[in-house]
Amino acid sequence: MNLEHDNIITIEEPSAKNRFPILVQLGVLSFIMLGLFGVLLLPDPAPKQQIVTPPQVQQPITVSDSTPQKISDVEVRAVAAYVWDVRAQRALYSKNATEALPLASITKLMTSLLAYELVEDDATAAISLSAVRQDGNSGLKAGEELTTEELREIALISSSNDAAFALGANVGALLGGQDPMAQFVRGMNIRAEELGLNTLEFKNTTGLDLSEIEPGAIGSARDVSFLMEYIITKYPEIITPTQMTSAKIFNTAGDYHEVINTNELVSDIPNMIGSKTGFTDLAGGNLTIAFDAGLNRPIIVTVLGSTRNERFTDVMKLVSEVQKTLGHIE
Repeated sequence: MNLEHDNIITIEEPSAKNRFPILVQLGVLSFIMLGLFGVLLLPDPAPKQQIVTPPQVQQPITVSDSTPQKISDVEVRAVAAYVWDVRAQRALYSKNATEALPLASITKLMTSLLAYELVEDDATAAISLSAVRQDGNSGLKAGEELTTEELREIALISSSNDAAFALGANVGALLGGQDPMAQFVRGMNIRAEELGLNTLEFKNTTGLDLSEIEPGAIGSARDVSFLMEYIITKYPEIITPTQMTSAKIFNTAGDYHEVINTNELVSDIPNMIGSKTGFTDLAGGNLTIAFDAGLNRPIIVTVLGSTRNERFTDVMKLVSEVQKTLGHIE
């Protein structure tokens, strides 16, 4: 059961988004799927259009477990934790950082990334009855329509399972095949493999537990941090809405939804770049945040397997330690 429901900084603008026309983009994903798996047969969405080679993906930098830690005296409740200095490309703190654990709603980072890369922000998505039947009530109604950008914002700010499900269903339908959701989830796993995030494994778009013993997604604190790094450096606009404590998000009919940020620390950490919470029975309390520690120095803090409340105190401890020791971290 999932129980979840500004200091805005300027990040150096990444290169223009490499967004192909939708038919070519879907052809690219089809090409990747066929190449990697050899068993997924997708219809050619553009038979007369040449399929292009996918752009090169920046591989995250991995670190050796023997890398000396700069923060070593902090105790956290979380089963796993990781603090990553993006500019220096080094770990500042590591606790069970390579252990794959249930991700809960942190899954929605990959859901949002893949949807962003495959379709335009103004693509219209319909809310199905299956979407609104997902655990939790975010106020979405069957039959209403929103853009994919609006669905991403609802999914990331308020951790809406309805919005994450609708994203997967609508974008997955564009990929062809008989099971749109399975197509989209397959794409999530392919994307994780492309990025070198080998502990990430997705079984749905929400992170909801599939049963009392099977989580909807797993991954390590380190790979979650690298996923966050990729988003804030390549497409920061995806995560920027999570800097807000709340937002009004309008559907295509002009009605709006009031969404509240599930991250209780959003106003407490200076220069917050973005964040994502997660909580299920199997996962416990999860949280990943990125903040600028000063002079364009993004730091990512991830905790997995804490409690509903202590995920926030765990992250705050680590953020405070980074701020105290920053002058000595070179």
